[in-house]
Formats: sequence, C-alpha cells, structure tokens
Amino acid sequence: MIHRLPVFLCSLIFLLASCGRAPENQAGKADLKNDLRLEQTEDYVRIAHGDQPVLNYWLTPQLPTDTEEHYTRSGFIHPVWNPGGAVVTDDFPRGHTHQHGFFTAWTNTTFRDSFVDFWNTHKELATVKHVQLLETTQQDGTVGFKARLVHQSLVPQEVTVLREDLTVRVHDRTAPFVWDVRSEQTNVTEDTLFLNKHLYGGLGLRGSKYWNAADSAYFLSPANFLTSDGLTGAAANHTRPEWTAIYGELPNGDGGLAILPHPENFRWPVPVRTHPTMPYFSVSPVVTEGFLLAPGQTYLSRYRVVVFAGKPDPASIDALGWGELAD
Repeated sequence: MIHRLPVFLCSLIFLLASCGRAPENQAGKADLKNDLRLEQTEDYVRIAHGDQPVLNYWLTPQLPTDTEEHYTRSGFIHPVWNPGGAVVTDDFPRGHTHQHGFFTAWTNTTFRDSFVDFWNTHKELATVKHVQLLETTQQDGTVGFKARLVHQSLVPQEVTVLREDLTVRVHDRTAPFVWDVRSEQTNVTEDTLFLNKHLYGGLGLRGSKYWNAADSAYFLSPANFLTSDGLTGAAANHTRPEWTAIYGELPNGDGGLAILPHPENFRWPVPVRTHPTMPYFSVSPVVTEGFLLAPGQTYLSRYRVVVFAGKPDPASIDALGWGELAD
C-alpha cells in the first residue's frame, strides 16, 4: 500500500471570501516560516515564493463566459508562473477548450461495457472535478496541499469511477521554480476500468496562449519541445524520455517548463505525446499498451515540474532530477 508522508498543518492560512476567476497576478498571501507563501480562498489555493506567484489550483468549477456548460472543470493547476512572472500554461484554450493547464484525465477507456472519455469533456461522456481540500502542508523547505478529485462516468448514468488524491509540494527555491506532484487514482467501483491503448491520456500539460496559433488575440509563435534525449518537435512524439520541456516566446522573453516523471512510475521512462501543431503534451503510459485497474486498485504516478525563464538548459534540468531534491 502507499504510505502517507508526514506533514504539518500550515500555521497561517488566510481564508478569504472570493468569487469569479482569479487574476494572473498575485493576491493577498499568508506568511510562512520561509519564503514560500500559501493563500487559500473558497475558489483556489495559490502558492507564491516571496512576492512571485508559482502556481494556482482550482477548487471550484470554472467556466468562461459564453462557453458551453459541458466544459466546466475544477481540480487543475493554472496559472503556472515562471520566475520572470510570466504565465506558461493556458486553460479553456481557443480551439481546445477541454484542456486545462496541468491536469489529469484518461481518454480511451471502457467501463461497464461502455466507452468513456474523461479527457474530452465536450463528448459529455465523463468529467473530472475537485471535491475536497484534504490538507495544506509545510515540511522541510516545501509548502503544499493535498486535494481529492473524482473522475466520473456520465453514461448511462453518473457514477464515480476513480477517486484521485493529488498532492502538490513547492520547493523553497527560485530560478527555476521546482514543484512535485503525486497522483493516486483508485478504482472505487466493483467493476474493472480498462485503460485502452491510445495516442495520449493520463497527464496533460497545456502551454501558454501565446503559443496557440488558434488564438489570434495573443499568439506570438509556436511552442517548442525538447526532451532529455535531445529530440525536438515531431521527433519527440511517442518517444520515452526522462523529461520533456515545452517552451516559447512570451511577452517578456522566452519561458516554459519541463516535466520529469519519477523513475518508479509505471512503464518508466513513460511515453510522451507532443502535439505537432498545438502547445500541449501528454505523459501517457497507454501509448504502447493499455492496462486495467481492478476494483480497489490504485494507479500511482509522480512528477517533478521545473519552471524556467528563458530557454531550457538540459544540464540544469538533469541536475534537478529525482534524488537531487527531497522527494
């Protein structure tokens, strides 16, 4: 079984009344012992390093004005800021409204003899949502939180298939920012969930609106990809690198992030899907072969996220791998 990490409740949390979507700049904060700060409102949890925001997690359902209701989503991380203050993720992007910053979802699954797609919510077959903030934590130079999500099938009726406990910890460091994510997805039904072979699915990362050619109001240039094997663009697609970076032009200079799956993850090095024309990629163990989750079985995955200003420096990313920092 998966053991619990020892944690301490953050000593100070400001509970603020808030409504609507949070802006992409910083808001009020609660001071902690180190330079990390955690802010909690009824809508989101946000972590900052000093005066610089690092990441934002949505507790309440989000839906932009004039957007179809089936795109409603909570339980994802956006914005993600780099040390230069630029936002390197996007949510509800033009052209692919169902993608949301740093998010988890499966695409091609079978449950109770029905096809269920948790990723493409516009198909109205399934959805993923936040249900509970379990704790906020401060430990060993990190600040973070643990949230519970549910992955629900909507066909032929609504049923919670997976319960996901998502733990996020931000390290007390800058240039680059570093944070870790632990996802535990448990089948809480009495039936097997089949996760079928597919091009993508599992972890999704949507890059900045400034890299989205479909968004003419903000587009600057296409996203770039780079892997630990030195592969770029289409050449990186469906390879099995130790890390994958997405980056590109932003209003204040280049920036991006890299995702490093943990070496103990299922099927590590895990295949990646780098999209040929859009700024997103997926870290997906089902690219080569499907698998199943029996009743009560848990799929555990862990990721380190390195968020940088400028272009990716492979040596620096390698140096921040698992084992180099407390995990």
